[in-house]
Amino acid sequence: MKGSWHLGQLAGIDVRIHWTFLLLPIWIYYSSLAAGSGAVAATVAVLLVFAIFGCVVLHELGHSLTARRFGIETHDITLLPIGGVASLQRIPRSPWQELAIAVAGPAVNVVIAMVLFALLPILAATALLPVGAIAFLSKLAWVNVALVVFNMLPAFPMDGGRVLRSVLALGLPYRSATRAAAGVGQVIAILFALFGLFSGNLMLVILAGFVFLAGRGEAMMVEREAAWQAQGWRPMGDSSLEGFSADRSTDAPSSQAPSSPDRPSLPVVSAQWDARNVLGWLSNQSVDEFLVSSHGVVVAVVRKCDLLKAVAAGMGSFSLERLLAGRFMPFRNLRTPSMM
Repeated sequence: MKGSWHLGQLAGIDVRIHWTFLLLPIWIYYSSLAAGSGAVAATVAVLLVFAIFGCVVLHELGHSLTARRFGIETHDITLLPIGGVASLQRIPRSPWQELAIAVAGPAVNVVIAMVLFALLPILAATALLPVGAIAFLSKLAWVNVALVVFNMLPAFPMDGGRVLRSVLALGLPYRSATRAAAGVGQVIAILFALFGLFSGNLMLVILAGFVFLAGRGEAMMVEREAAWQAQGWRPMGDSSLEGFSADRSTDAPSSQAPSSPDRPSLPVVSAQWDARNVLGWLSNQSVDEFLVSSHGVVVAVVRKCDLLKAVAAGMGSFSLERLLAGRFMPFRNLRTPSMM
């Protein structure tokens, strides 16, 4: 992801941090000072943020290592102010595999919380650490509990949404399971919004809107994939549906997908191009949608208006590959939607 710095590797997976992440500890520090806390308390609050995001990295690593067992690699793990993003190559269509990958992240947080809760009484009894350090670890343990609860809510884009879909897909077609799981998530989002309005919690209302749109986007992605299959795009590989084969595509954004009376001709754009350049090129194209190609495989259908929104939101320098893999809604990847 452009604008991010490489921190190192964990289990052979690049770990990166986006520059916007730095805004979070700065905001936490000065907010603490403004609330009347001293410099020491503000510094401790910042350290807690870094510790929490360390747990987030481990959470994403749980997803990534489990995916690796199914032959699915991870491009990288990137830290953002809103959390972590593991850019998986693809999400498997096997319900059991998707279930295992989805549960692996929260399971890591469960282990972290259990270890901390087990150590806290021992540390307190032996006085190995000062009281402040024990209080710090106690907060970190409870934050991991909160991460588990939040991530397991049965709504996209949280892990719980994928867990619900994978369970439903054991007895339903993937398309129907996605539609049902998205509907459940949207109901939860509406309840969140109502609670936020009555309690005056604006952040909860914003979160509810994000969850609602994520559920709709997940359902639309699967519906669009099914529509393209019906129009003749040939799925490659096995049932995991890694992508859709076009008769030809190149790294240049001027190639066209084959057309027919039932299938309109759309530009095929390389996933390596950044959003701003693609938008500039599309300004001369009288199309509302375009295809994104990676290594000769069409992996996504993207609307021009959504690309415009991404550029307007400051993501013009991001490559299409990163936008698709990084869950930057409303971009949806037909092959590689990543997981939180």
